[in-house]
Amino acid sequence: MSYDVSWDKPHRPGEQELWQESDCYWFYDASQGIGGFHRVGQQPNRGKGQLTLFAFKEGGERFVMSSGDGVEVDLTPDARQDSKQLVGGHSVEALGDGRMRFIWDEKDCAADLEFYESFHEPRNWSKTGHSDKFMSNINSDGHLECAGKLRGPIRIGSQTYRIDALAHRDRSWGFRDNRRAAMHRYRMFSGTVGPELSFASFLLDLKDGPKMVAGFVARNGVDHDVRDLRVLTTFDYDGFTPVGSLGILTLDNGEQLRIETKSVQGFMTPVPNTTNASQDHISTFTYEGKTGFLDLELCTNPGRGSYIPVQADVSFTTIDQGLSKSVVYEF
Repeated sequence: MSYDVSWDKPHRPGEQELWQESDCYWFYDASQGIGGFHRVGQQPNRGKGQLTLFAFKEGGERFVMSSGDGVEVDLTPDARQDSKQLVGGHSVEALGDGRMRFIWDEKDCAADLEFYESFHEPRNWSKTGHSDKFMSNINSDGHLECAGKLRGPIRIGSQTYRIDALAHRDRSWGFRDNRRAAMHRYRMFSGTVGPELSFASFLLDLKDGPKMVAGFVARNGVDHDVRDLRVLTTFDYDGFTPVGSLGILTLDNGEQLRIETKSVQGFMTPVPNTTNASQDHISTFTYEGKTGFLDLELCTNPGRGSYIPVQADVSFTTIDQGLSKSVVYEF
């Protein structure tokens, strides 16, 4: 199914209590060392909204607002509009032609950002392998992935910057039940270097089910579905923080694309209704001489234990909420 502008706007909720609609995006301005991750989600049949926010300035400060399913707040009567979703002081608005406006306003962090350029047509995940079964439980009605550029002012602590960043956005709507997923070896690997190369991919298992992979690679207007994904991580001495990774994306034509990454800054979120903690690490890579970025999202819990790490357990990953000093990831 081809993209149309309705994908970017709020959809009519289904009847399930766990029907949700969410916008999520990540970004990195390499010239200024500023990046982040932002998710605005709604479960309208519960009357609840969820927020997750991470923003950082290398050599400066970083801000985290994330706990479990994100920070949950009550939805107001105007939370769902024709082209806009609002949760607390956060909003997502479709501007048309694939352009989006993202706003948040917290005491120690605020922004007004526009996703103003797409490197490829927004599209759904592939239906490779068993991903259709996964989607019926996680994104039953629709899903959108798109890489491009993001610009606007962002404040971290007392400092305000104006960024022009590489970005990747993700939008989903439909029934979602995280309890169906076996999160202990989850991987998401999505980013861009520009029109020359953009990609979105994930690996996940349903409980008692097979490994499922979905995704695509877009290069200069030509798309290929991702048939298999492996993400090999280099962990720091804490056995938890990834300081780098190697992503191997096997395409539907048999080609293997290998992407080596270096972590820049990351944070942790406990995954709701599970005993796992998910990490997101804004990372860099090079492709044909250009610097790109991606979000390495992963869960690491091979023993399937119930302990969720705290800040004292880890080296570089951010767990504590609010402002803290950015760190330098070193190999």
